[in-house]
Amino acid sequence: MKDESTGRILKTSRTSLRVFELVLERDGLTLADLDRLVDKPKSTLHSHLQTLLDGRYLVREGDRYRVSFRVALFGDVVADRFPDYDRIRAAVEGLAEETGEEANFTVLEHGRLLFAHGAAGDSAAAEKDANFRTDYHLQNTAAGRAILAEMDGDRVERILDRWPVSEESEGTVTDRDRFFESLDETSDRGYGVFDDESALGLVAVGVPVHRNGGILGGLSVGGPKYRIDSDRLHGELADTLVEAAAALERSF
Repeated sequence: MKDESTGRILKTSRTSLRVFELVLERDGLTLADLDRLVDKPKSTLHSHLQTLLDGRYLVREGDRYRVSFRVALFGDVVADRFPDYDRIRAAVEGLAEETGEEANFTVLEHGRLLFAHGAAGDSAAAEKDANFRTDYHLQNTAAGRAILAEMDGDRVERILDRWPVSEESEGTVTDRDRFFESLDETSDRGYGVFDDESALGLVAVGVPVHRNGGILGGLSVGGPKYRIDSDRLHGELADTLVEAAAALERSF
């Protein structure tokens, strides 16, 4: 599966998409809010908002713009074209139930991981409800690290260039040489590890999930360090995860 773009990129379309993404991420923005976030003239930003509004991608509530319900219908169409979702959901929920921890499945698209389904086991359920992101860097997630370890070096370099990761916590790996060393360790181990890399106090293990000869996404399981020590992470959780991913792949 190749994610690289080819052909001419329209800057105006890219700006409209960025405006849309910001409105979505912030759960609504005013023109003044957007003016503080995007380095474009206010009149230009207003034109992009009006274009998205006219296309019914946004709705206006007073002076605030929000993503329209129509966009949710697009998501339903995409989900209907994803016939393996029920199998993925069952695998995630089974993994969470067996380990008692939080399990997630993310889909690989354009060098990013998109959240598809998550479940919390008995231990994780006692925690505060998880605040799931919609998409993740490959570089600082357990499943993403395992996915990158299967790619050739040139493709990894392109992903790192397009999606540079900021230092989200003390454990985030930003040095490229050190990062490639960690990919070699991941390849030898057979699974990726997340350890304080975008959230302090959390650990996880993750693996790629393959379908039709390519990487569909990643399966991961993890939780807080006070409950998951190194022996459990690299023993019980890693073993259970690898078995769950293999069973999921056989079901496709």
